[in-house]
Amino acid sequence: MLVVMAVIGLLVAAGVPALTGYATQMRLKGATREVIGLLSLARSSAISSRTPRTVVVNPDTHELVIEETLTEDEPRRVRLASSLQVDVQSQEQTGGPFRVVFQPGGGLAGRSVSLVLSNESRSQTITITAVTGAIAVAVSDATLTVDSP
Repeated sequence: MLVVMAVIGLLVAAGVPALTGYATQMRLKGATREVIGLLSLARSSAISSRTPRTVVVNPDTHELVIEETLTEDEPRRVRLASSLQVDVQSQEQTGGPFRVVFQPGGGLAGRSVSLVLSNESRSQTITITAVTGAIAVAVSDATLTVDSP
């Protein structure tokens, strides 16, 4: 009986680090899905309402919000875990909160934008194409298109 308990203890001790890494990876994937959902909602809303919609990305507070919903009771926002970082890659703006503006045609007002979500060991890049507003996420070595025009 003691031998069986010792073997179980060794298996559990060996499996805990793997589960921790898996949880970290799933947290990053979940946050990526939430950000893609918010961006897709803003794009769809801009097309259907025929008015621009702005997603404000604030790397300091780890938050993304559709600016036009701030006056509502429940603004459309995504709050990232403090263990995740968001970095905006664009040639138009640097520093501070960053604005991604979807035009009524679905495209961006300005150039293409990349949002890099990362934790201590992995990162995922969400790219928004300027002309079409298509949203794609880089997964490992391949690119999967999430929202095509």
